[in-house]
Amino acid sequence: EKRASVEGLAASKELALAYLAGEREKIMRMSHSEALSELLRVHKIEARMKTIQSVADTSLLTMVAAS
Repeated sequence: EKRASVEGLAASKELALAYLAGEREKIMRMSHSEALSELLRVHKIEARMKTIQSVADTSLLTMVAAS
C-alpha cells in the first residue's frame, strides 16, 4: 500500500510538472500585451474591481453604533 502511495505521488508530481511546463511555454510565446491581459484575467482584477464598486452603504454600521 505504501509503495502504491509513493508511486501515485510520483505520477501526480510528474503530471503537475508537465502541465506547468506547458503553461510556462504558452506564456513565453505570448506577446507583451497578451501576457498582460492573461495576468489580469488570472488575478480576476476586473471582477474584483466590479465587486468593490458594487458595494453600497446599507447604513448597517450607523445602526450598530446607535445601539
